[in-house]
Amino acid sequence: MTQLLLLLLAASSFLACFTDSFPSPDGKVYHGLATPSGMWLFDYPTMSPPALPDLAEYRIRFIDFVHGVLSVLVFGVVVMKDKNVVACFYPQPEHETQEILSILPLGWGSSAACSPSSSPREDTGLDIR
Repeated sequence: MTQLLLLLLAASSFLACFTDSFPSPDGKVYHGLATPSGMWLFDYPTMSPPALPDLAEYRIRFIDFVHGVLSVLVFGVVVMKDKNVVACFYPQPEHETQEILSILPLGWGSSAACSPSSSPREDTGLDIR
């Protein structure tokens, strides 16, 4: 059960990297999910739609996948540092396993923290206002 919950939360952190939002000319903010052909809007009105920018410029890029993988790694670091989750998966860890479980999150976190600074994102994600 714990493993299923952790997989669901990791998938949601990965998918959150493909969201974006933009303001329309009338001042409203629209949210969507990036696809290979452009943005798919969640909250676009079907009646009297306002003028929208070119949604093809909001398509999925390689950097979105990189950020998605890094967000899952950071989620994994947080999970592996929680003693209750570790005790669930490794009730009686050996000495070597304990060392790996204490060192590995530090390495993952360090590499994930340094990587986004070299390639910042331009999108705004789900901008909650």
